[in-house]
Amino acid sequence: MFILNKNIGLFYTLISVLCASLMVIVVRFLSETVNIQSILFYRGFFGFILVALFLFKINKQQLRTKRIHIHFVRSVINAFALFFWFSALSTSTLSEVAAIGNTAPIFATLLAIIFLKEKIFLSRLFAIILGFAGVLVIMQPGFTDISTGYNYALLASILWGILVVFLKDLSKTENFYSVIFYFQLFLFLFFGLFFFNEIELLNQKEFLWILLMAIFGNLSQLFYFQALKHKDVSFVTPFEYLRFVLITFLAVIFFSEIPHLSTYLGSLIIFIGIIIISLDKKIIAKRFDFTFKN
Repeated sequence: MFILNKNIGLFYTLISVLCASLMVIVVRFLSETVNIQSILFYRGFFGFILVALFLFKINKQQLRTKRIHIHFVRSVINAFALFFWFSALSTSTLSEVAAIGNTAPIFATLLAIIFLKEKIFLSRLFAIILGFAGVLVIMQPGFTDISTGYNYALLASILWGILVVFLKDLSKTENFYSVIFYFQLFLFLFFGLFFFNEIELLNQKEFLWILLMAIFGNLSQLFYFQALKHKDVSFVTPFEYLRFVLITFLAVIFFSEIPHLSTYLGSLIIFIGIIIISLDKKIIAKRFDFTFKN
């Protein structure tokens, strides 16, 4: 039996990526029969219900906060990001939308350097640049028309870059119960207020999909927050490129979306970036330390 030690941040990151990818697939299934406004409302509603269930098992003091305004602003920004992201998923090819979504680490890392004063190693910077180059190869700007869905995806990515900075800042003073609780509360209220007249009733199958989406969404948020407690933004974000690869793979299986050759080439460039950061000597020596215990 082994106990994860300093590498626990990477473990949380990978689990978050997996849950986020599965949520994308569920959203795509739902968008075939349910409008985006309803999906967003139920995402907030069931997400809040799932979080509220944990209130019976935790100390209510853990929900006390002096930064409720930061929780609110973060939730509003996230609401807009989800709206643009879900709209992109329902109108464009998943692999290409996921590729554009990978620009979020670029914005997150730059903002973390500016506002959080985080240091960035050359290997991390090079990995991020390679990842961005891979995204450009896939999008082929100037050679193909960019659809509205792609613009939505880019807007979502910019907002997510801002959100990472908010989340990293909150992780310094808040526990994950308060972060998840206030996020889901404000998200539910925001979507309920603005999309009240657009909400559709669900059938049994759609209800199960919505519930699954909420579970994956909450788990993704939870594990990502935990990852930021253990690692810098500039370390965590390059590994998020794995989400693109996983979403592309699942899109082929469930929706028969065969990526273009440029998508495969771009994903290869992204993988090279991930390998470079994984083989960084400082990371191997200091951050991937396993402790074994019988």
